[in-house]
Amino acid sequence: MVDKQKSEYWMESQEERKRLASNHFIAKDAMGGKLVRAPVDFSRPVKVLDSGTADGTWLLDLAFSLPSLPAGAHEFVGTDLNPAPFPPSPPPNVSFTVQDIKKPWPESQHGQFSLVHQRLTLLGTGPAPAPSISHLYSLLKPGGWIQLCEATMVFPPEIVNNERTPAYSDLLRLMKSIAEHVGAAWEMGGTLKDLLEGVGCTDISEEEVVLKMGRTNENDSLCEDGVRGCGIAVEGLSKFAKTFPPEKQPFPAERYDTLRADLEKELSEKGAVFPLKVVWGRKPE
Repeated sequence: MVDKQKSEYWMESQEERKRLASNHFIAKDAMGGKLVRAPVDFSRPVKVLDSGTADGTWLLDLAFSLPSLPAGAHEFVGTDLNPAPFPPSPPPNVSFTVQDIKKPWPESQHGQFSLVHQRLTLLGTGPAPAPSISHLYSLLKPGGWIQLCEATMVFPPEIVNNERTPAYSDLLRLMKSIAEHVGAAWEMGGTLKDLLEGVGCTDISEEEVVLKMGRTNENDSLCEDGVRGCGIAVEGLSKFAKTFPPEKQPFPAERYDTLRADLEKELSEKGAVFPLKVVWGRKPE
């Protein structure tokens, strides 16, 4: 039984890593290939933090895409509560460490970073995201930038609706039930600007980014990645939601058995979108 559990965990972990990586490249495509919107000067050595880094794909992609500087000139740090997805052999100037976004970072890290990045992670803070943003802000050097990215949950009705995309709509219903269960804001992307203003950021800018999931994506490889990634995601979300009491279930129990197959078919044939808001601000000098 132990070996079977280990095998199942390894398979789930590998699937989740593939999902995280594919989601990254779908988001990168939606952002025109530019990972950083904040006007960070990468012509000089910088220290970058990726909070909620998961498997480190965003951080490593940025590290390999920046202009050449002397070896190790930039420093990259990825943090996450779960160390399982961390890459085993990162480059010398890239490191990964365990950190709970709801808790303060070590004092030694305060005021050390030119860029702090976090994407699709605030849901984990539950009903109180402001302290976590304050913790991230404390890590910035004077003049440093913070860039956050979260879902707006505001969908174009001509693309996402119960008639055209019933399975995708059920996925969103499932996600909303989980957000309500943990007490998190549903339209998290719409709160980011206020959160950055609240900690003292200046020069705040924002941009809407729309992820093309499945057939809406013109790139066949990214189309397939989106279909597979949503299928993997709905399995994990369903497993969590099944633990809710009956009155909190987002739909009948039998729907869990059909949702992944229906969702993957629907996305393969029609596709959908997932809107994000990217917001960035500067710590005053």
